[in-house]
Amino acid sequence: MMDPTEIKARARRKQAAVRRAWRDPRYKRVMGRYVAAGLLTTNTEVTPHREPIEVHDVLWAGRVEPRFLELLPALIIKHPALFVDTTQLPDDLALVVKALRKNQEPGDFRGIPGAALLRWLPSVGHRGKVPSRLKSFRLKADDLALLERLSQELGLSQTAVLRRGLILLAAKELLESHSAHAQGRH
Repeated sequence: MMDPTEIKARARRKQAAVRRAWRDPRYKRVMGRYVAAGLLTTNTEVTPHREPIEVHDVLWAGRVEPRFLELLPALIIKHPALFVDTTQLPDDLALVVKALRKNQEPGDFRGIPGAALLRWLPSVGHRGKVPSRLKSFRLKADDLALLERLSQELGLSQTAVLRRGLILLAAKELLESHSAHAQGRH
């Protein structure tokens, strides 16, 4: 068991290490970019800037400021222009990004719970929007012609027509189930 003097000494050493990290150019670049993008606020002195940052700098600075790591995967997906290069990611980060692209909760990432990573996805980039997933279907010629006609008549994309059709079908099913349920009560 540590005595109070040793606990205080460890806390002072840890705080000194954090303050050194705050002065590191990597930390300052990452914080400056996140602040300039309106992603974070800080009470430390930082110069906001718009230049892309390195992913490895974010990973380093994330050891001091976990908020950097919490936002990183969502930013790679929704705002890759913040970074110099997002093609060569560390394996653990690549797995998290892959899960988030499918709108699935990833595993923990460097001490950050997967749920915390997932909650940022609709909050950055185009707010409220999550990545869409590619799905392919084999449609008959008549189905394709109908889809194209509806698209032109409604002035919507074919994807939007399909989405609306699914919503209407779900609403119809819901109404029918409520109606059947109500009739069963009488």
